[in-house]
Amino acid sequence: MGVLFKWYNARVHFKEDFLIIISLIFSSIVSVGSFAWGFFQADFENLTRWMIAFGLFWMVAQWQKWRWVSSVWVVCAVLIAIVSLWFDVIFGWMFSGALFALFAWDLTEFWERIKLLPPREDAKGMTRRHLIRIGLLAVSGLLIAFMFGWF
Repeated sequence: MGVLFKWYNARVHFKEDFLIIISLIFSSIVSVGSFAWGFFQADFENLTRWMIAFGLFWMVAQWQKWRWVSSVWVVCAVLIAIVSLWFDVIFGWMFSGALFALFAWDLTEFWERIKLLPPREDAKGMTRRHLIRIGLLAVSGLLIAFMFGWF
């Protein structure tokens, strides 16, 4: 656990920071992985490689605390998902990629806001409630995608 915090270069004040970091990394990996898998299944191998390369860049950007990368990626992810409809890429993977890019961006912004809270605020409670809401939204979105047969 300590290695992850050193790798992420984060000052952890309470265990909920660990949950935000893990959720952020998980959302980033699922987002990029969904796009890469969707492009791989549609035989766009070069785009698959580019997605994996961008995923590595995104991890480095999070480590370096380049928060702007998440904002740029969420816009690009939505555009990629929309444009890929014309190229017969499986919509479920593009939907999942855009959805988890949105979650990663939201977690990045939330983590920045939570750091600025005064000590008297209930940061732990806010973090738990936020992660529960995002988790329910992710599960709901993926259930809808499976119900409509988008995968």
